[in-house]
Amino acid sequence: MSSLRRRGTRIKKKGEKMKIDKSRIRGISKVEMNCYTLGPFLVHGNYAEGEFDVPLITAEAPLVLAVNRGRSVVYLAGGVGVEILKDEMTRAPLITTFSHDTALRLSGYIKRYFKELKKVAESTTRFGKLTSIDPKVCGSDLYLRIGMSCGDAAGHNITEKAAIAISKHLEDIPEFKGSVYLFSISSNYDTDKKPSRVNLVEGRGKWVKAKAKISREIVEKKFRTLPETIVELNYKKNVIGSRLAGTLGGCNSHYANMVAAVFLATGQDVANVVEGSMGFTTAECTDSGDLLFGIEMPCLICGTIGGGIDVPYAQANLERMRCAGGGNPSGSNAKKFAEVIAAVVCAGELSTMAELTKGGEFIKAHLEMER
Repeated sequence: MSSLRRRGTRIKKKGEKMKIDKSRIRGISKVEMNCYTLGPFLVHGNYAEGEFDVPLITAEAPLVLAVNRGRSVVYLAGGVGVEILKDEMTRAPLITTFSHDTALRLSGYIKRYFKELKKVAESTTRFGKLTSIDPKVCGSDLYLRIGMSCGDAAGHNITEKAAIAISKHLEDIPEFKGSVYLFSISSNYDTDKKPSRVNLVEGRGKWVKAKAKISREIVEKKFRTLPETIVELNYKKNVIGSRLAGTLGGCNSHYANMVAAVFLATGQDVANVVEGSMGFTTAECTDSGDLLFGIEMPCLICGTIGGGIDVPYAQANLERMRCAGGGNPSGSNAKKFAEVIAAVVCAGELSTMAELTKGGEFIKAHLEMER
């Protein structure tokens, strides 16, 4: 059976227990169900600060090695800086009216009476806060993109309940009663579990950025490549190549791989990997020749309460990450979780981009470990 040695770690196929060289900084340990724990990730964020062990569930063993290599390099470089730019879950009901004029008047009403609708929405939840309503008129129909901050929950159900309450409230307004009704709670203007321009521009879930500065010496020694080569590849692959392909928001190498592995390990809605796959990788050289490497994810949808998170293994993994349950203040645990995920994506993206600068070497790990 083939195997691959990397940094004192040996992984074999079909669940064989891994051996760890304990003389180095902690790396990979395999627990169950192809669940690997990698650590420590060194994170510097507003909510996640310090070292974090992160579980990944994946059948792609080379992914584990790639992320772990990026983790160890970034650790040596001083860690990943992370920042959350926006936190807003969305739901978009479709409201039908009897005329274009009615739809326009209803849109104007929504813009004028946001504070009233905010009270309606927040009456349905303890932790959700209405942050925006964006109405779009199309013929006699009105598409509402309703945004909410949802505490430590991912927020699918919180926003949906609020959207229903807002829609029913609009139906009962005397000026519109009998000429306005909720046709569907989901109109695709959200947009849920599909790539879309609106999510890329406005964000959905956590909008998070991560960056790391890696010295030229570390890049050359650990990755056996040059900062300038990584910068060139990022432009030609993630910018030009994505443009040639008409990629919608996928100006990156493989965010989806890391997002899916963490989501599976922590009970997240795996279908939201679609949004999590969108984002932009940046790479540039400093005047001294060091590498500045970053990732930006406008649509990272994750939570630490609700949904499949109550499954025992998911709870245990979130506890291992120090992110389980509701935070104090509300929302702080979910934001911490999002910052850690971004650090993992940054490490995995950096490692893969470095390996891709070496021509055909990238496939070696896959051929050795997956046959």
